[in-house]
Amino acid sequence: MSGSLDLTIEQGATFSRVITIKDNSNVAVDITSDTFAGQVRKRHQSASTEAAFSFTITDAANGEVTATISSTDTAAMTPGDFVYDIEWTQASDSSVTRLLEGVARVTPQVTR
Repeated sequence: MSGSLDLTIEQGATFSRVITIKDNSNVAVDITSDTFAGQVRKRHQSASTEAAFSFTITDAANGEVTATISSTDTAAMTPGDFVYDIEWTQASDSSVTRLLEGVARVTPQVTR
């Protein structure tokens, strides 16, 4: 069920992306009580993270969750190409689904 999506993260700016989860029939999935996790790393095998997403369920009944990286955290990121993924853990059965994965390109900040 994983989708591939490359992201551009602007160093020093708040990153935010709304994700809508739908089933195979294109119907929104209720994500009440579900949890999400996501990280950005230099390489898949890297031991340390460059950043972690925080998640806010914005419309549980309609499957909407917002993934965010704060401006403080993006300011600490090194410009360049990284990898990321975002996972969804369903409260009903603890199953984990990778929702998105891809390249996260961090562009350098000029204004400080």
